[in-house]
Amino acid sequence: MKDKYGRTVDYLRVSVTDRCNLRCFYCIPKEGFTYIPHKEILRYEELLRVIKLFTRLGIKKIRITGGEPFVRKGLVFLLKEINKINGIEKLYITTNGTFLTQYMNELRGIKIDGINISLDTLDPYKFQEITGNDGLERVLQGVESALEANFRVKLNTVLMKKNIDEVTSLVTYASEKKIPIRFIELMPFNFQKEWEKEFVPQEEAFEILKKKWTLEPVEKKLGEGPSRYYYIPELDSLVGFISPLTHNFCSSCNRIRLTASGKINPCLAMPLEIDIKKPLRGGANDEELITLIKRAIYEKPLQHEMDETPQTKS
Repeated sequence: MKDKYGRTVDYLRVSVTDRCNLRCFYCIPKEGFTYIPHKEILRYEELLRVIKLFTRLGIKKIRITGGEPFVRKGLVFLLKEINKINGIEKLYITTNGTFLTQYMNELRGIKIDGINISLDTLDPYKFQEITGNDGLERVLQGVESALEANFRVKLNTVLMKKNIDEVTSLVTYASEKKIPIRFIELMPFNFQKEWEKEFVPQEEAFEILKKKWTLEPVEKKLGEGPSRYYYIPELDSLVGFISPLTHNFCSSCNRIRLTASGKINPCLAMPLEIDIKKPLRGGANDEELITLIKRAIYEKPLQHEMDETPQTKS
């Protein structure tokens, strides 16, 4: 299905929980944060019903996210059931990696087209500072487990002042594992002051890497997301940049989000939400729910409103 600006929306991000075993400063604010009550979280049968309706409107790719998706019990069951849905061509997971080793035997038999693992630092002390947890070794073990099971792995690194000095070591680590790494600009969710202090534009990381290696633009689109990739011939490796603030990609955005609490969010960076849980639990039939989904897709905004960075803010 197309939105009102003619963009084809075929990618659904499904948050299965707002809970996480880490407490990254850029994701969970220090104060004023409360988890959604369990009764307000969509049950798996509800999630599956809504996903099936989305596929009737042309959704072909599903990404399972959280919070941390593996915190929720029964996730493996959900993944298996999604694979049974007609029309789903790709199934991906985004995770912090701390549970991958634990679940790998169960995941081996499931068709998963890619696992994105968050890794902001290779320094255990920084990891503790960023996440409030000492689980770096578990993440690195999770990367190894996923690779040993022959899953396609990508690393996601949020750029910040805390780790800008590690961009070359992170790229080196990724190249040694023969997996792509993407640097993602920090977005100002829930923590304006810390964001202004920590924000690093993509160009800063790019320049650091360019001083050490050759970065050749990759013209061919790789993957389903907005990352712009560069090939590093010295390492035979790929590095990507996702830059929602300095180089926004709204004009080609193909995704929509279903939150754990049953809200359809047409833009990940905007507060616009359409509640599907209330009619879902109130007895709405499929056609009534499809009407809501169509409305959410059609009303997808032209672009987000996070245009100012600490460098450009007046």
